[in-house]
Order: sequence, then C-alpha cells, then structure tokens
Amino acid sequence: MTARLGWGMLLLVAGLGGGALTATAPDIVAAILVLQLPGMLALLFDPTRGRAVGRTVLLFQAAASVRPIAAIWFKCDGIRQCFAMATGTRTILSVLCCGALGFLLTQTLPALFKLFDDAQNQARLRHLSAQREKLVAEWELYG
Repeated sequence: MTARLGWGMLLLVAGLGGGALTATAPDIVAAILVLQLPGMLALLFDPTRGRAVGRTVLLFQAAASVRPIAAIWFKCDGIRQCFAMATGTRTILSVLCCGALGFLLTQTLPALFKLFDDAQNQARLRHLSAQREKLVAEWELYG
C-alpha cells in the first residue's frame, strides 16, 4: 500500500511540475516534446515486461537531447525559433540515432551475454572433464 502511495505522489508531483512548466514556457515544452516524441511512442507501444526497451530508448534520447534543450532554453525567442532549433536536421538525427542505439543495445546485449555465458560454461565443462579423466586414471576407476 505504501509503495503505491509513493508512486502516486511522484506521478502527481511530476504532473504538477510539467503543468507549471507548460504554463510558463509553452514554446520550450513544445520543442522538448518534439525531441522526445519517438522515445515516448517507443515507451507507449513497448510490449516487453517492464517496458525495458522503451525506457532505454527514451533514456538514450533524453541523454542526446540535453544540449539541444539547453540551447533552446537559453537562446529561443518565440515558438517559431524554438521549433526551428528543435527540428534542425542535425539535432533530430542525433536524437534519433541515440534512440536507435538504445534499441540496438537492448536487442544485442542479451544475445552477447548469452554467448559469453555459453563460452564460460564450455570452458568450465572442459576443465571438469579433464579433472575427471585425471582422477579416473589416478584411481584406476571404471576399468
């Protein structure tokens, strides 16, 4: 019960903060939403348990958006200029490429970890088989 109350309070505070930011600087919030929209869609339509892929894509996009958001915050003057700064080709490509990198990492890292684990298991199996053969020969068992 307490955990649910804590998450509800966090959601309430985040909503109030987002609403206050939208009320005070709607042009900046609109530009930020343009930058984060692909990650939000990935999070919304992510079928995995815990939405791990969507969270990773959104996190990577947010990391790539820090510098453009700071530039928008300090340099934009009006909604047209904010959108122009947010929808610049270089900005959009860097944010999308970082989101794609996050997606690729969530798809490839489990397979790479599985391969690494299988290689470790095979090495351990060879080591144990060699020790068994040594013990069998030493104790003259099974023959």
